[in-house]
Amino acid sequence: MKLPETRSAKQTELDDEIVLEPTRVADAEAASPTAGSGSGPTQTTMAKSFVSDTELLLRQRLLVVALIWGVLTGVRYVFALFDPNTGEGLASGGLLARTLFSFAIAALLAERRPFQLRQLRMIEYLYFGLLTISILVGQYVVSSELITRGDEISLISFDKNGVIRILLLMILYGTMIPNDAKRATRVILSMALCPVLVLASLRVAYSGSATLFADQKQINQIVISNALFCVLGAGVAIAAAYVMNALRKDLHKAKRLGQYELNEKIGEGGMGAVYLAEHRLLKRPCALKLINPELQSNPVTLARFEREVQSAATLSHPNTIEIFDYGHTDDGTFYYVMEYLPGLSLADLVCKFGPLPAGRAVYIMRQVCKSLAEAHRQGMVHRDLKPANIFIAILGGECDVAKVLDFGLVKTTTSPESPQLTADFTVSGTPSFIAPEQAQGIRDIDGRADIYALGAVLYFLLTGKPPFEKETPVALMIAHASEQVRPMSELGVEVPADLEAIVMKCLAKSPADRFDDARDLATALGSCQCAAEWNDSRAEKWWMEQADRQNSAAMATSASH
Repeated sequence: MKLPETRSAKQTELDDEIVLEPTRVADAEAASPTAGSGSGPTQTTMAKSFVSDTELLLRQRLLVVALIWGVLTGVRYVFALFDPNTGEGLASGGLLARTLFSFAIAALLAERRPFQLRQLRMIEYLYFGLLTISILVGQYVVSSELITRGDEISLISFDKNGVIRILLLMILYGTMIPNDAKRATRVILSMALCPVLVLASLRVAYSGSATLFADQKQINQIVISNALFCVLGAGVAIAAAYVMNALRKDLHKAKRLGQYELNEKIGEGGMGAVYLAEHRLLKRPCALKLINPELQSNPVTLARFEREVQSAATLSHPNTIEIFDYGHTDDGTFYYVMEYLPGLSLADLVCKFGPLPAGRAVYIMRQVCKSLAEAHRQGMVHRDLKPANIFIAILGGECDVAKVLDFGLVKTTTSPESPQLTADFTVSGTPSFIAPEQAQGIRDIDGRADIYALGAVLYFLLTGKPPFEKETPVALMIAHASEQVRPMSELGVEVPADLEAIVMKCLAKSPADRFDDARDLATALGSCQCAAEWNDSRAEKWWMEQADRQNSAAMATSASH
């Protein structure tokens, strides 16, 4: 089953974690071990990953080269208009054509439409091939005109400029375009032959002309110098291509972390990035979370990152993200490996498809409650529950399987001797879904803070909006601490009365007025009349419908191209 695509852009302000301290604002942690499209990764190899990297780099570099060449030829065209009788002036038509052609290629590459590597190679050959042919033809035509006019000085100057243009084109190709040595050598040597071919053709066509050059010695010198410049330029360009390709391969190999091979990036937050990875021996797809290098010097951040692994690794409930492994790279960067989840977060679900039916919201949140019940029994408070941290996936043939992610702000209440990893007077959480006691900076919180966050998430799932919408994070926290949440019925949203009462109880300002724990909340949700409206069959049908729509859209897009 092919999954519908999720957002590749960064999460909105609803997903921003805020930690206000006297000396710093801590990182936002929006990254999640997810991917948005496809039926899940196959046994990805480093070769495929290298091809993927080459596609992206080739497209970027072709765009840059086209812009550079377009600007250079455009400037030359403007100057040529002021001196129409010289070689440059006679070549103004070709300059204009190359300028327009370069910008047309740049515009094509700047479009959002996807290009495969094979298509990009065709664009590469087309662009550099036509540029070279254009220079070759222009050189011959303008030189013929100058020979006919007997303008020897302009002819020599124009010929040297032609060689310089070819040299510049070869250098750009060798240094900018990702290539292996054989392909680069073939293309660059083909370019290098052009000035020699032009001069040879002129000698054949105008062998009897006394105005070709002053004497045979001079023409021999020009041929030798042109050939020498072309050979040297080609050598430099080929060497540059070889070095750049070797560096790219080394950089790609550096993506290996122990037994894992990194592929594309599938998420990113302030604390680190998440990559789709593969165990080299087991060939098992997984999500690898890697902390940002610039945060390595912060012991608090590192401790929080490691605690996330240790906390989540002690949890075994099927609705909690599973941790496979963790370790350090050669340079000391901390990482850990999680299960790969084909699906999308609740934030993306609502963003793409709108508010959920009441039955589906209850179906998903009951699973979340079960995950948190285990954490709360072990004295853990998540403290950062939000739509971006709750994922629905297809696992083991079941659909709408909820997974709770990112225990990076988890607080252990059963081990008072454990060191504090946040300073006094800190506020940790996400402003749009933060509990009042968290917003007030109260340190001694319990699982009822997560109950409030679950109520805020339910409110978001049913209405498409968080309980409060304010201009700043501070205003949001003040609202959670002091303002009453508007009932969903007042917003014009049709929600069953029993479910609305549960949501509003979760959102009570005082922890004592909420549900005692996640198990009680799960029981209350199960007693709602709408709880029977969504089940495994309904979930599977929904996912199948989205897969069919995506496949139909993909086929329509292919047909249009």
